[in-house]
Formats: sequence, structure tokens, C-alpha cells
Amino acid sequence: MRNRTRKGPAVMPLALLLLASLFVAVLTSVPILQPGTMDSHYYYGAGQSLLQSHAFVEPIIWNYLDPPAGLPAPSHLYWMPLPSILVALAQAILGPTFKASQIPFILLTAALPLVSFLTSWHLSHNQRHALIAGVLTIFSGFFLPYWTIPETFAPFAVAGGLALYCLARWGENRDGWWLLAAGLLAGLGHLGRADGILLLLAGLIFVVVQQTGKRVSLPATKTTPTIIARAVALLTLGYLVVMTPWFMRNWLVIGSPLSAAGARTVFMRSYDELFSYGTPLTWEHLSAWGWGNILRSKLGAAWSNLQTFVAVDNLIFLTPLTLIGLWQMRKRPFLWPAALYAALLFGVMTLFFTFPGARGGVFHSSAALLPAIMAVAMVGLDTAVDWVALRRRRWDRQSARRFFSYGAAVLAAGLSLFVYQRRVIGDGSWANPAWNQADAVMVAVGEWLMANEPDRPVVMVGNPPAFHFHTGLPAIVVPNEGLERTLAAAHRYGAKFLVLDENQPAPLTPLYQGHETSPALNLVWQKSSVRLYQLVAGDP
Repeated sequence: MRNRTRKGPAVMPLALLLLASLFVAVLTSVPILQPGTMDSHYYYGAGQSLLQSHAFVEPIIWNYLDPPAGLPAPSHLYWMPLPSILVALAQAILGPTFKASQIPFILLTAALPLVSFLTSWHLSHNQRHALIAGVLTIFSGFFLPYWTIPETFAPFAVAGGLALYCLARWGENRDGWWLLAAGLLAGLGHLGRADGILLLLAGLIFVVVQQTGKRVSLPATKTTPTIIARAVALLTLGYLVVMTPWFMRNWLVIGSPLSAAGARTVFMRSYDELFSYGTPLTWEHLSAWGWGNILRSKLGAAWSNLQTFVAVDNLIFLTPLTLIGLWQMRKRPFLWPAALYAALLFGVMTLFFTFPGARGGVFHSSAALLPAIMAVAMVGLDTAVDWVALRRRRWDRQSARRFFSYGAAVLAAGLSLFVYQRRVIGDGSWANPAWNQADAVMVAVGEWLMANEPDRPVVMVGNPPAFHFHTGLPAIVVPNEGLERTLAAAHRYGAKFLVLDENQPAPLTPLYQGHETSPALNLVWQKSSVRLYQLVAGDP
């Protein structure tokens, strides 16, 4: 064991883990023939637009937080561009197909278990821990259906997981190269997700605490303000190398390094207000809701986010093992970067970005914690086995450790396959899964429009990225407003048709159900739960 510790982990287990991870990633990607989620449709469509126009523009508007002048509109002012850049690069090399766009995400998915392996190895120097941590990452439960689609999951998990790993390695040996690498990876994380900035913030806190605090794992070293400033500068430099070009693009387009659109979600009273039009999302708007409602929303978000950490990130059954492992390793600064990031993510998404966080923000961004969680859970498993073994003399401690380690891997695989079956295959089959049948009615709407309106009209619809994917038509989102503001938004952006389905905004339910009419709208087509209205020319 001592020799292995000096030489590092063996190459063969890493190679086998990579092959297994790549096999599962490819296998799970095979049935998926379309993005499947609104986010993924957005990244895919924006990537195609980037490839075709060589600019960050898009033929859709999916929110009005910072309403553009018209279509095409600047892209990625709310979501970040990294997944779309990967789509554009893949399609530039392999061709403009959805399967081509999956390749970089498949490769990143295959790489993530290696990050878990390395994190676990440097935490406990135990090859069994490292291998099982890697396998648990392959079979990552609720993440499994989403790894290989054009989304932020795989890029952010790899960039964030590696950033936390590099910070932890710097904490062990104070080598500045680890800090520079952590900064570069934090920049990539931010380029993938807006809350990736928390990786940098966690790193800065860790650097300052490690350089000035008394509880450090290294022998006492000389610490001066200059040394601290140098460490902070290295980390920040790496981050800026990646992010500065994007800051410059935004400055040229909107006059600031980052859009204020995302910041406005702090003042929402509900998730649906993300799609408001004309409703001022300000402190006055939020405070008028009342402190009781505000407090209840924060408590609800805290409970939802805690459930994500327990049920999603820890695969439910790993939670007690992770807690035991954290207590066992509480004095190891190696885990502090991940702990700081987790605390920041939970706090920011609960107190500030309350509704976006609970509706998927924590799920997406906590993917970066998987390597650390799996590594800690393995320490917790051995600690729990040892505790029981002290009380059950007939137990063979080493055999029990192996048995429960392999058992955890089997449980993770079973849970992951169950989730994949429910989310991807559904009522369909491997050859024709339910995932690929979603939004089929959009194709029918597009066919009707092409047959009756050949001028490629702008369409107002609930899911503009998916509608554009299926029809190729420009689209804007149906606002979470009443009929008057909906018509105003349609008029402003030249929409000629309005599509409502069973997920219509609540203020438009009377129109959808036929209890409200308008001379500005004609119902021209309907199928199943979908209504297609033509907007009559003229002022709203």
C-alpha cells in the first residue's frame, strides 16, 4: 500500500473504468434521438445557429427578463454558452446531426468517473474505494438519462469536479500550478453555468482560509499578505483566461460583462414569473408579496434543495454513508473545497435564486459534487462496517467491506436502470422510446403552418426551443400574463400565431377553455389538447 501511495493509482483499473464508463455512456445515448428537455433544445439550437451564422444569435425568445429588440436575438444572455459551443464544434467536424452533437457529451460522461476515481484515491489511498466511487459515478441514478444530451450536466460535472480536485491538491502541497488549473476549470464551469462562479468563490475562500487559518494539514509555513495575494491572483488569473472573451462579447452586445436577466429572478414570487412580460421583477414587487410568503418560499426551497442533495446526489441510500464519511474526514482540508462549494450552492439557491434553484438549478450544479460525494461515501461505508464488526465478532472485516462495496455498486446500477427506464424508455421500446415521442404534436403544428402559411411566421408557443427544433420556425414564448399583455408581446415581435396546450399559463386558461375570446385571435386548428390561434393584423 505504501508503494502504491508513492506511485499513485495503478493504470489498469483506470483504463478498465474508462472502458466501462464509455460503454455505458454510448449504450444509454443510442435510443435518444432528440434533446428531450427545454434546456437541451436551447443549447442544441443555439449551437446550430452558432455554426451557421458564426455568431451568438438565435431565432427564438424564451423569456422576457431582458427583452431584445427583435429576432434574431442575442443568445446566451441567461444560460451560458459552453454546451452550445460543444455542439457547434462537434457538428463542424462530424456533420449537422443530433448524434454528432452528442459525441463531446458522451466523452465527458465517460471521463467523469475517472475524476471520482482520482478524488477517492487521493482522499483515502484505497484502490477499492476509488474503483467503487468510479462505478457509482457511472450509475449515477437520476443523472443517467441526461449525461449524453447537449446540456450542462456532463461539462459542468467534469469542469467543476476537477476544479474542486485541483483545489484540494493545492491544499496538500501548495503547488501554484494546481491553483492555476483550478482557476481555468472554474472558468470553464462558469462558461457552462451561471452559478459556476461559485466554484471560483469557493476556491478564493479556501485559499484565504488555508493560508491564514491555524487548522492546516501542512507543516507551518511563512504566510504574508504577498503570499496570499499571489495565491488569489493565480486562481483568478486562470478563471479570467477562460471568461474574459465571454465578458468582452457581452460588453459589446449589452454593455456589461454579464446580463442582468438572471439577477432579476431573485425577485420572483413564483417560477412562472420567469416568463413574465411587463411585470417588473424588483424588490418592490417581491416585498409587496409579504414577508410570510417570502419566508415560506425560502423554507420550501430549502426543503426541496435538501431533498436533491439526499435523493439525487447521494442516490438516497448513500446519504448516511456520506455523513459518516464527512465526520470521519472532517479534519482533512482535502474535502473543504467541495464542502464550501456545496454550502454556497445550497445557500445561494435557497436564499436568492429560490425558484430557479428548486426547479433544477441545484440538480444541475450539484453534479460537480459527485466525485467528492462518492469518495466520501466509500470512507463512510468502511467506517460503518468497522463499527458493526467490533460488535459482531464473527464478521470478517475485509470480506464485509468488499461485500458491501460491491452491493452499493449493484444498488446504484439497479436504481439508475430504473430511472432510465422510466424517463427515457417509458411506455415505448428501446427502438422507439417515449423520449423521442415527446412534442410530437409540434410537428403536426409545423406541418399545418407550412401548408397554410409558407412565409415562415413567428409563432408564440410554450417551448420555443423545442418548437424551433421540430419545425425550424422562429418562435417566442407565451408569457405568463393575461390576454392583453400576451397580445402586446406578440405584436412587438411580429408573432402571427399563438399555440396553447394543456400546460398553458394560468392567466390564459379562460382563453384555452373557450371562456374568453378576442377579436384579435381566430382559432384556426386544434388537435388533441393543442389550440392554434391566428393573430389578426393590427394593434393589440
